[in-house]
Amino acid sequence: MIRSALRSLRDFSTLPPLLQAAWLSFAIGLFMALLHLWIFNFVDYGLDGANVESLSGKVLYADRGGMLIEDAESGEYTRLKVVRGISYLNVGHDQILGRTLSFTHLRDAVLTCTLDGQELCIAQCANAMECLDSRRERETPQGMLIVAFGTSLVCLGLHGLRRRKPASGSGIF
Repeated sequence: MIRSALRSLRDFSTLPPLLQAAWLSFAIGLFMALLHLWIFNFVDYGLDGANVESLSGKVLYADRGGMLIEDAESGEYTRLKVVRGISYLNVGHDQILGRTLSFTHLRDAVLTCTLDGQELCIAQCANAMECLDSRRERETPQGMLIVAFGTSLVCLGLHGLRRRKPASGSGIF
């Protein structure tokens, strides 16, 4: 069976279109499965083992990707990122410039930020493991994986139905 499968790959252009589509979608599904495994096992987004930390400071610069903060106590500059799947900014960037906010963050990823008790950055996770799982879920191509393998099965099924000899007087295709 494996030998015939490899032989059919060698003569790919001579295969019927449904089998070509089945092989191609199977290959895409296999690639997505490997990508899924790689993301879940080897990518940690710099969050593995991170602790939630607090910071209070003035926002010197802000854009879609993050902010530059001047620490109110030490005067040091800190760059914090607003990362999808971890948090989102509830207000426009121009509304926080020059303001002193209180932040919680995991390494350089913002969890929450508040101005006078009002939440401006909304956390989508509470700790490093939750955030890591959230990021991995956002990054994995699960839908593409299901579609690719599903397409492969549908194409193989349709090919099998076409190859079947119809009974006298009735035909599917």
